[in-house]
Amino acid sequence: MLFKLKKKSVLCNILIVTLLSIIVVGVYLGKVYNIDTKYYKEYNAHDVIVRRFLEQRESWTTSNVGSLLFKFQFANDIMQNNTRGRENKRFIVLIWKHWDWLKNRHIYSFDNERLSEPDPLEQCSVRNCLLTGDDKYLESADAVVVHIQHGVFPNTSTRNNRQRWIFLNDESPINAFSMAKVKPKLEDLKNIFNWSMTYRIDADIPVPYGRTVPLQQPILGDITIKSLSELVPNWHIKRRDKLASILVSNCGPSKRLEYLHELENYLPLDVHGKCSKDHKNSCPGHFKADCKVTGQYLFYLVFENSQCREYITEKVFNNAYEKGAIPVIMGPKNDDCAKILPPNSFLHVDNFNGPDNLADYIKFLSENEHIMLEYHRWRNDFKIVSEHGYFGTKSFHYCRVCEALNYNDRNDKVYSENELRSFLDPALLCS
Repeated sequence: MLFKLKKKSVLCNILIVTLLSIIVVGVYLGKVYNIDTKYYKEYNAHDVIVRRFLEQRESWTTSNVGSLLFKFQFANDIMQNNTRGRENKRFIVLIWKHWDWLKNRHIYSFDNERLSEPDPLEQCSVRNCLLTGDDKYLESADAVVVHIQHGVFPNTSTRNNRQRWIFLNDESPINAFSMAKVKPKLEDLKNIFNWSMTYRIDADIPVPYGRTVPLQQPILGDITIKSLSELVPNWHIKRRDKLASILVSNCGPSKRLEYLHELENYLPLDVHGKCSKDHKNSCPGHFKADCKVTGQYLFYLVFENSQCREYITEKVFNNAYEKGAIPVIMGPKNDDCAKILPPNSFLHVDNFNGPDNLADYIKFLSENEHIMLEYHRWRNDFKIVSEHGYFGTKSFHYCRVCEALNYNDRNDKVYSENELRSFLDPALLCS
């Protein structure tokens, strides 16, 4: 899916982009959406689309919980009917040291004005876990979850070897220890942890910011431009004078801001947040309150603060997809995005020669609605599920711990230094 356009006249660029867009729609959709007549006769189109989507995930390395989350169409039904005979056991899960701090996001979803504490296992396929922040359970808990960002770790000298010690990291490897007074050395953390708990698909306990989930049935039988546009949230308020938006709160020098400032020379867009000249207060209450104004735009610029493997955050799932915008992504590699996100649903800056070429293609799509809506066709067969705890969404972190204790293999496992590096070393995972 490459749009490597050479700088020629504007007319030539538009002609090239038009041709490439037709090729891209055909080739990319061919993997999932190109249904030949033979399959139409034997199966309905939706079943074939979903099957092809899931077939591309069969080779993924996943834990049992990861397989249920990413490889099955009816994962919730499977989990509800399979607890591997453990439903009579209660697991004690210690959220070590930072229980109160983590509650704000993973239990309250940043809404501390609730009259009662929400149930962290609500909507979970299992409920046989007691979650606690009381360190008296350090030696007796079935699992000990250590949030590594602070760089503080329990004393291992009295550790119970029957426990599962789990390192939790929601940040990119670059920021994994960003709140630590002294950054720990990975060699000092070897042979301590049994499970990983990160946004990565191959984590023992995957806690992604969002997931792509096949629908049990398609929403539409016959797809037209009008009916497809009705699947797009906020379609009726989309602006044509400003085509893209971005919410930026970190204003320090960076490659993403350099790219953004150059893109502004070629594309009508709005910047919201602290780094904006004109819209500093348009999105108050970041993480707590949703930024509804971004729903007015056809495209959302997902410029992540780190360019690391599979680091795809709420910017894609909440700021783009849930607002009915096509994400334009900088950060995770194109292959990672294609692997995790809905088919043919995004643009990636790496597929363009520069901001000018990207701007040309965005403007071309905005002027050719029938082609632009192909980037929303996935909405008929899939949904995205936000699970990050931001903007009022529910965090499933503690549910996933409980599910892992019920479903994951019971084999002995401990993370060596090299295995820790495969999750936490920026030199290996970031560019």
